[in-house]
Amino acid sequence: MERIVRFLLLLLCMFLVACEGRKEESYEGKVVVIEVGENSLANAQSFQFMKRTLERAESEGARAVVFELNTPGGLAWETSDLMMKTMQQLHIPAYAFVNTHAISAGALVASACDRIYMAPVSSIGAAGIVSGDGEEIEPMMRRKVESAFDSFVRSVVTKKGHNPAVIRAMMIPSKEERKFGEVTVEPDALLTLTGEEAVSKDEQGKPILAAGIAKSVEDLLKQENNSNPVVNAEPTGFEQIAMWLAMISPLLILIGMAGIFIEFKTPGFGIGGIAAIVAFSLFFFGNNVAGNLAGYEMVALFVLGIALIIVEFATGGSFIVFGIAGVVCVLVALFGGMLSTIDVEHLLDNPSAGWSDYAGVAAGPAFKLALGCVGGAVVILLLMRYLPDLPLFNRLSNATASGGPAGSAVTLDEVAVDTIGVTTTELKPSGKALIDGKLCEVSSIGGVIPIGTPVCVVGHSAFGLLVAPVELDGESK
Repeated sequence: MERIVRFLLLLLCMFLVACEGRKEESYEGKVVVIEVGENSLANAQSFQFMKRTLERAESEGARAVVFELNTPGGLAWETSDLMMKTMQQLHIPAYAFVNTHAISAGALVASACDRIYMAPVSSIGAAGIVSGDGEEIEPMMRRKVESAFDSFVRSVVTKKGHNPAVIRAMMIPSKEERKFGEVTVEPDALLTLTGEEAVSKDEQGKPILAAGIAKSVEDLLKQENNSNPVVNAEPTGFEQIAMWLAMISPLLILIGMAGIFIEFKTPGFGIGGIAAIVAFSLFFFGNNVAGNLAGYEMVALFVLGIALIIVEFATGGSFIVFGIAGVVCVLVALFGGMLSTIDVEHLLDNPSAGWSDYAGVAAGPAFKLALGCVGGAVVILLLMRYLPDLPLFNRLSNATASGGPAGSAVTLDEVAVDTIGVTTTELKPSGKALIDGKLCEVSSIGGVIPIGTPVCVVGHSAFGLLVAPVELDGESK
């Protein structure tokens, strides 16, 4: 556990150092290149990075933005948000360089740019809409989603000067054959264009989609008569660490749960509490910076949940409602902290959203939460079995303020009820008591019990003996 705490503290130090941020190169007077790779559009955090980059490019006076695309696609609603909001607010030219694939969501990002250029060997299209898990959508829901996407894509691409029928043919199959110049789309098929096909002429003598063929970003800019210096947009250390922390959220939940358990099982405030605080702090900070809902509200809900759980333990389980409410608050905070802000905003703005939409948004966070909780439960079960035998635990638990010497604590399953002993650590509610001359694992059922308090054994549990405080005359308080 000590190594885990050191690891978490190292992560926290890295995170705080990254918060300072390296001095970022100014975008003023430059062309900003945003690389959209294989996983970029499948990662909600990447959209936050692209949004921030575009906002910086606009505010700092960049001369143009180039999306260099080589992607199989990704998240539909995040892509629509990027197209409809951030990209449409740009007052500087935005170019798409398809190098070498812009498939599905990648094709939609390209269509939201002012001009599209294709690499000599490249393809763009196949933007059909599927569910979050890649499965086919129920027919009625498909019609609703396709209608919504067709509407906003049509408005975007028309404003950019592209042919909306071409983009529609990429998204929505038709029962009829469709032709664009020499390109034919068979019935029930989706349009995918090669680089040469994208620059070929339609019936009106205009390029079907792309302005030209380019060998590189530099070649693209040369064709656009843009000689400004080029800068590649890169995530800051702060953003990179945040993305990584969001990915390992289940591990942080697991460590936090184990830390809380150890803290309850050891006297005073120690390694368990530090591990829990650092793990959950990294969880909320990482997910917040990565673009999820892990803001002040979720942190406050989480703290409230922990407080209610502590109250439940401090009262010896007298008020079950506190414990249940606390667990619910903690789970809701952890689950909500991993929800994508963009996804939630879309659901709130879309009154026609169905259960499949909600399920798609919740699936990822729910899986991570389940993974973290199940892993944490397994670790706690292992700690319940082996923690009392670990030398580190004995060192933490037995050198108490009562002056008792360090030694091996034992759990006596056969200790008779009504046996009297005395606490050697504060019970909050777990701790140690000297019973029949042996140091035992005990848990209070009467709230927090100070060191040196006479106690009476009233039962047994998986955590050890259950005790209650007694008066000197032997009667329970």
